Amino acid sequence: MQFKFFSKPENNNHNSDIKEEIIRELLHMTRKSYNLALGITAASALMTLFGVGLFYCKRVSEASLTASGGVLTTLASVQHTKQKKEELCEMLNKLSE
Repeated sequence: MQFKFFSKPENNNHNSDIKEEIIRELLHMTRKSYNLALGITAASALMTLFGVGLFYCKRVSEASLTASGGVLTTLASVQHTKQKKEELCEMLNKLSE
């Protein structure tokens, strides 16, 4: 007969539950981030098209300002999405270790 005075608590299952919850939350945040980036990209594409329309109406200064704003917003949105994807991959790699 064996006596176990100091038994080890079962933390392995608890840790895996925490990891699964973190992964679910990260995926949720990533989906929201992609949806936001998609909305920003669509809005900036419309801004760019509006700038092109202003260019055809011979309003060059307004057209250049509007089109450059649209292009810069699109680039920032794409960069943000790429950064979030890299962060997610890095976090998943850390969790799998």
